[in-house]
Amino acid sequence: MPNDTFTVDVTLTFAGYSSYGLQYWLETTPGTQSFFHITAETYLTFTDPTQPGWPNNFDFVMPNGVDTGMFGTHNDLGATTAPPLVPPGTYLISYISFSITGAALGTYTFYSTTTNPRPSNVGDKFEGNNLPRASFTITVVPEPTTFALLALAGAGLGMIAYRRCAASR
Repeated sequence: MPNDTFTVDVTLTFAGYSSYGLQYWLETTPGTQSFFHITAETYLTFTDPTQPGWPNNFDFVMPNGVDTGMFGTHNDLGATTAPPLVPPGTYLISYISFSITGAALGTYTFYSTTTNPRPSNVGDKFEGNNLPRASFTITVVPEPTTFALLALAGAGLGMIAYRRCAASR
């Protein structure tokens, strides 16, 4: 709904090395960045946040590559872990909570960033291994009461038209 909240489950799969942490940012298209705010993140696998701060707004203009002109999150959503390192595998990384403020009805897509200065990557002992671009889509729909009011108004208009038509015969 236009003024609602939702939560996204974030998973990560990596192979060939163990990891001490990851960094990732999300981005959205111009014109939609002011509607969405990240209000919280619960860390599960890598538990030490690298840049906590809420709300985490989409206020950084991405300057390079496929991300050019997109609006990235203000803070890194990634985290690190204390030894031992996390072995290769698939992990539930975090839950990210969003709030929606004043968004028009429609479909919106978020992406993970891929280029400098905010590349999303998972780190081994020596370097960050870039993550491919990921996306998720949400659809903002009217509240059920709005549908009910529209249906009631439509029925009322239909009755008025029917009575006028019947009265003119």
